[in-house]
Amino acid sequence: MNPVLRLCAFQIRETFRQPLYVVTTLLFPSMFFLFFGVPNATDERAALILISSFSCFAVLGVVLFQFGVSFAQDRASGWMLHLRTLPVSPHALWTAKILTGLFFAVLASLGVMLTAMVSVDYLVPNARLLNFFLSLWGGGFLFASLGIIIGLVSNPRAAVPTANLIYLPLSFAGGLWLPPDALPRLVQKASEFLPTRHYGELVWAAALGEPVLSRWWMGLLIYQVIFAVTAVILMKRDEGLRFG
Repeated sequence: MNPVLRLCAFQIRETFRQPLYVVTTLLFPSMFFLFFGVPNATDERAALILISSFSCFAVLGVVLFQFGVSFAQDRASGWMLHLRTLPVSPHALWTAKILTGLFFAVLASLGVMLTAMVSVDYLVPNARLLNFFLSLWGGGFLFASLGIIIGLVSNPRAAVPTANLIYLPLSFAGGLWLPPDALPRLVQKASEFLPTRHYGELVWAAALGEPVLSRWWMGLLIYQVIFAVTAVILMKRDEGLRFG
């Protein structure tokens, strides 16, 4: 674990040296919640749904940008080639990247929670917090494969707009900014088939202490399989092009 932790520490320091990344991924979700969530948190149910939604928004942003944009930059800069020369296994490299992503996802979601603590009257009850955070972070990291796909098909210049073109529409249409029943009718129909809607339903249920319908977690699992298989295929193709 020592090489993994050292790589993880290096990647965390490197990320904090990119102020634009820190602001957009760590502070924007809290700002969005403050501007758009707090005014609508008028009762306990609404507050819990909005806290959950913007926490999902925060985790999703970290995952897509941490795995997508940074991966595209590493590939273009030759950093990935350098890592292959180190006396560590590829599994250690990926474990370090996952732990780094988890670290920033935790920070981003805690930022939303702290904003909620000082701005709304209702919070997720202590008895539900464990299930809430497991659903939030576990469900969010099912999108890591989608981030890897972005990094594999994009160059550094295209990675940021590509990630935003996926991140923002999926967040809106999935009900992470507005409750699904407040979306335009056409968007409501499409929302039920989006992975972000499935993710939101999982976390909303955890916050509210309600059971999760099987179609939501099954749908999220199906998306994970699709994303993971696609990512593996693209990674093998990329490795073949680079190393023969």
